[in-house]
Amino acid sequence: MRHLLFRGISVLFMVLLSGYGSFCQNERYADSLINELKHAEGKHFIEVSNNLCRYYMNSNPDLALSYAYISLHEAYKNNLTNEKILAYNLFGIIYNNKNQYDSAFINFNKSINLAYFIRDTNHIASILNNIGFINYRLCNYTEALNNFNQSLNYYEHFGDSTSIGSAYNNIGLIYFELKEYQKALLYYKKALEVGKKVKTPTLLGPSLLNIGFVHTRIGETAKAWLYLDSALAYCRKANDKFNEAKIYKERGIICIANKDYVNALKQLLIAEEFNLKLKNPIELASIYERQSECYIALNSLDKALELARKGLRYAKIVVYKKYLVRAYKNLSDIYERKKDYRQALKFYRQSIEINDEILDNQKISQIYNMQLQHEMNRNADQIAELNRQRQIQSIQIEKQKLIIGQKNLLIAIVLIIAVFSVILAYILYKYYLNKQSMKLEMAVHSIKEQRAREVLEAENRERKRIGEELHESLSQILLLAKLTVSSLKIKDPVLTTKQCEIVNNSINLLNTAFEELRNISHNLTPFLLKEKGLIVSIKEMLNKIGNANHWIVHFEEIGFEKRLDNFLETTLYRVIQEILSNIIRHAEATEINCQLIRAEKDLTIMIEDNGKGFEVSQLKQSDGIGIHNIYSRIENLNGTVLIDSVMGRGTIFTIIVPLTKRKEDEQG
Repeated sequence: MRHLLFRGISVLFMVLLSGYGSFCQNERYADSLINELKHAEGKHFIEVSNNLCRYYMNSNPDLALSYAYISLHEAYKNNLTNEKILAYNLFGIIYNNKNQYDSAFINFNKSINLAYFIRDTNHIASILNNIGFINYRLCNYTEALNNFNQSLNYYEHFGDSTSIGSAYNNIGLIYFELKEYQKALLYYKKALEVGKKVKTPTLLGPSLLNIGFVHTRIGETAKAWLYLDSALAYCRKANDKFNEAKIYKERGIICIANKDYVNALKQLLIAEEFNLKLKNPIELASIYERQSECYIALNSLDKALELARKGLRYAKIVVYKKYLVRAYKNLSDIYERKKDYRQALKFYRQSIEINDEILDNQKISQIYNMQLQHEMNRNADQIAELNRQRQIQSIQIEKQKLIIGQKNLLIAIVLIIAVFSVILAYILYKYYLNKQSMKLEMAVHSIKEQRAREVLEAENRERKRIGEELHESLSQILLLAKLTVSSLKIKDPVLTTKQCEIVNNSINLLNTAFEELRNISHNLTPFLLKEKGLIVSIKEMLNKIGNANHWIVHFEEIGFEKRLDNFLETTLYRVIQEILSNIIRHAEATEINCQLIRAEKDLTIMIEDNGKGFEVSQLKQSDGIGIHNIYSRIENLNGTVLIDSVMGRGTIFTIIVPLTKRKEDEQG
């Protein structure tokens, strides 16, 4: 009843918030979804909430986030992994649109880890595509292109036409950014063809918009405007406010190219209003820069300066280096026109410093020389006029100015050399410190691993000694006891029924003691681990648990064509043995899933049960030896232990251990 009340309040809250988006053309669709949400249950409730999230994703990101939170809460409540993947993916998309890239990466990683765990390739492809888009925004073009191509391969395998079109658009973005416009146009047209086949507005709008971008850049502005008009109709149909704002901005850029600055400002003002509502700082940075460009052309330098500063502020918010370079360069041009050469030089230097982080030294040199030549050509008339004025001055004044100029230049050169020398010395010093720190860390790790090996070997020797003593001494005593009891039956065949029952029970107890002794000896010295390796030993351990008829056991291993070295196998065996022991003794579970995955650089162990769970936050206060042993053993391997558990929904142990090259220890 409390859950239903909470859900009702949540739905009512969302209904009130949805009034904010009443300006949308398709608001009836949103209203129908909200009404449907009131009566939905379980997966259907999550599906409707996700549809509302997608609907408001571009027009009202904050409202979309609220629906995503509702979906995630319901998914965790019902332990629905697929729905968790969808919710985290939606979070990532919204944060990416809001230019909060750290939050986007975190949520995409959560989503793709769950997708890899259940091997859901559909979601893996979608998330790879989204991660690629973040790398594109951060100018990591190689990584972005790799992400987009990987997702495209998945989509082509599935035959998912809409997603294939989106992947084509994203690959085109990379080539567009690299100014390879013909390649970009090729991919955009591929996306458009797919959009026409599936008749999807959310694909047709961006594809037409991207083609318009290319035609603007290659000077075909009339053709670009036609593509933008077509894109606008589809964006409005899809309620895509994000791309609708881009269309108005691009119209403004076309007007600037045609030197129609008044109409350019009108288009850019509409784009500004859209992006202020969407809270999209990256687009606002670009729009204010373009508005400033118009006012420069209209010779309204104070207004241009005000807008340029706005653009710089928004570029700093999103830390978009490409826009920062443009913002600083814009300010430099304005101050130069205002004849404030000191400020112009200051902002010009800042643009160069940011550009250093994007381009290599050769490109920087080329850009600097081109800029210098451009400035020299542009100011040639001014320099000639100054020279004519100087000719009327006295020779003595000319000499004094020349001497002062030479001294200032020499001082500036000395100061620049000194500053660069200090910076270089600091960089070399930090490099030396980092190198020494890495050496120390490697030495500590090596000593730590050696100590762990010695401790484990000593433990194994002691276990072996105890096991052998149990087997050689206690087993013989039990055998003699059994023979003695059995002899009572032989020597005195005329035993009473009660006496026979006592003798038989004694023999059965001794047999049980033999079996228990054998199990203890085997656990102390697992000979199967030494002979057959980790995978066979784990299978044997899980088979015994499954044969007890109390637990349903699932086991999967990937990538174990070769054995690990003895130290690593023994440590992992003990850790898994401890986890399974804790599940059997404490979890009250009915199902156990165990998965071992060996990759090139690391090894992952995941053990999940459907038991009663526990509070992970109380582990540090616990005095239990088992959990502490697990952490200690894995830390000795430089690995990581992750525990995901909530009361009432089971526990997941995830162990990640890096694999180092030990070819001499690997066994075929």
